Amino acid sequence: MGLAVRVLSRHVPAPDDARRVAGATYVALDLLGEATPVLEALDGALAGALAVIDRSNCMGRSVANVFTTGAERVGAVAGRARVPRIVVLSIANVDRADCGYYRAHVAQEQAYRRAADAEGAPVTVVRVTQFHDFLALFFGHDGRLGRWARLGLLPVRRGTRFQSTDLTDVARALVDAALEEGPSRTWTIGGPEVLGARVMAQRWRRAHGSRRPVVAVPLPGGIGAFFREGLNLVPDAKYGTVAYDEWLAGKK
Repeated sequence: MGLAVRVLSRHVPAPDDARRVAGATYVALDLLGEATPVLEALDGALAGALAVIDRSNCMGRSVANVFTTGAERVGAVAGRARVPRIVVLSIANVDRADCGYYRAHVAQEQAYRRAADAEGAPVTVVRVTQFHDFLALFFGHDGRLGRWARLGLLPVRRGTRFQSTDLTDVARALVDAALEEGPSRTWTIGGPEVLGARVMAQRWRRAHGSRRPVVAVPLPGGIGAFFREGLNLVPDAKYGTVAYDEWLAGKK
C-alpha cells in the first residue's frame, strides 16, 4: 500500500538497529515531558497524518499517568490537526477486571473518547486478547519471573485458559482500523483458538526442549479472578490466523 510510517517513542533505535522499520521516520518523544515542548513536537509529528495509532505502554507506577496524560495530549493535537482516525490498542474485556493496569487502560480509552467528542476525531479502540509472547511471563521464561527457571519448574496459573494472538495479526488489525471510515467504535478480537494454560505450557516445553515439570500455581487478586472466570476469552471474536504452535515453531 506504500504508507509512510512515523514512529514516536521515548527510546528510538539506533540507525543500525535491526528493530528499525525500513523507510520509517523516528521521533524521540516522552509523552509525560513538559507540556509545551511535547505538544509542539506532536503538532509537527501529526501534521498531515492519515491516522494515529497509540501503542504506548507502561508497567510501572506511572502507568495511569502515561495512559491518561498521553491520551489527552495526543487526542487534543490529533483533533486540531484534523487527523481522520485515532486507533488505540487495548485489552479484551479490559473493563471487567479489578486490576490497576486494566483500570488505567480503561481510563485511556475514556480520555480518547472525550477527545473525540471535543475535537471531532473518530476513535477506534482495538481490544485484543493476550499476545503469544505474554505466556512467557506466566511460564517464568523471562528475567522478571526467572526464579521459576532457577527452581527447575514451569509454572502455570491454575484454572486458566488463553486465546492468545500473534503480534503480526494485531498489527494487521491496527492498520485495518486506521484505514476505516465511520464513527468511533470498539472492536474486540482474539486469537484463533482457546487452550488451557497447562496444554500451552506442555507445548512450550516441547518446543524449547525443556524438561522442567509443569506445576500449577494460584493467581491471586482481581486479575486472577479475571482469568479464572474466562473473561480474557472472546471465542465469538476470533480474528488471528497464527496459532500458538505456529508461533512456537517460529521461535526455534
